[in-house]
Amino acid sequence: MKRRKLIEYGLLGGTALAGQMVLSNLEAAKAVRLPARNQKRFDWIFVYWMPYDNNLSRYGNPILKMIEKGVKSENILVLVQADFSNTDKMSRWIFAKDRVSREEVNSANSAREEEFAEYLDWARSQFEAEKWAIAFLGHGGTLDRISPDDRPRGSLAVAAETQWMNIHKLSSIIESFNRQINNRVELFFFQNCNKGTIEEHYTLREAAKYTLSSQDTLGAPNYYYESLFQVLGSNPYLNGGELAEKIIEFDDLDMYWIYTVTENRYFADLPEKINPVIESILKANVEAIKLEALNPYSYSGDKYVDSVDFLQTLTEQSGADRQKCQEAIAFLTNRVLYRVKKDGKLFNIPYPNGQASGLGLFLPKSKKELEKYRYLPVFSDLYLPELFEVILGVLSS
Repeated sequence: MKRRKLIEYGLLGGTALAGQMVLSNLEAAKAVRLPARNQKRFDWIFVYWMPYDNNLSRYGNPILKMIEKGVKSENILVLVQADFSNTDKMSRWIFAKDRVSREEVNSANSAREEEFAEYLDWARSQFEAEKWAIAFLGHGGTLDRISPDDRPRGSLAVAAETQWMNIHKLSSIIESFNRQINNRVELFFFQNCNKGTIEEHYTLREAAKYTLSSQDTLGAPNYYYESLFQVLGSNPYLNGGELAEKIIEFDDLDMYWIYTVTENRYFADLPEKINPVIESILKANVEAIKLEALNPYSYSGDKYVDSVDFLQTLTEQSGADRQKCQEAIAFLTNRVLYRVKKDGKLFNIPYPNGQASGLGLFLPKSKKELEKYRYLPVFSDLYLPELFEVILGVLSS
């Protein structure tokens, strides 16, 4: 029976025994120096960042084995840079047909954005492909954080404070990489809990043509890998949105509740569609707004609401322009949201928030909390800070 666990940070109940984390024969047998630049042009290259130097470490080896079983075509390549609790350095893997290569990376800190940038530079210098996909595994975090490293100085070092990666910094790195390969990144995959928010998808809007995430909790280790890479090898024409749909299709239902795919080109029009609704609410009866009518949910101490429910509820409560609200919601659901699937049964339980649209929205509890994230692009381009400041002012009066 496959083991299912929550990915939400801290819920796994501590670090697994060292014997459960060792990469066993796959690592030992395949440890060779990576080859020099490969002149072959692949149809697809899938790039994984696996920061598992935490209580997810036990899932690293099963994932690597599933990837190895899935890569059966000469036209696809899978790259993995991984960090595990029982190792003192990160490792870099190449999965090709009938060949797996691995070497150590001279760093232990998988939460350092510069290490990820170097990884992408290496991938670009060594390989070429018609299409690329990038996936981040690991824990979710607060609104602007992802993928922690519990031991950034290595497994043998004195315990240090957990470090996290910053999503805004990562977006700049991936955007630069994408430009250098002529905008060939088809898909960015948040394989983390609760990254299906407008703020985070908007931050990554220029990193890839499509973004895949979950608006809620994900399981581990997920089970789509083998089938996905077998199908991708024989169907290289898939675009990023179709690739995301295949990931959802091949994952086990008890690994998720909800998956969301956005088509990122439409985010360019988001301010034009959303700001008129916010302006209408601000001009209406904001004193009538009661946030308790919403259905909030929390993750890592931050509070969220569903984006569509938020716009609808505030429009109705304040007496704002319903037509503008309906147009904005139609834009989100018919343009931005490429695919939403809510049939997962995490914990063998149907999704309790069946009305979710696919994208959440951060709901600050105070002006101080709002200021903490105000540097994110969405808060510069949308009038959300102005709306939240008015609402918080009314609630505190």
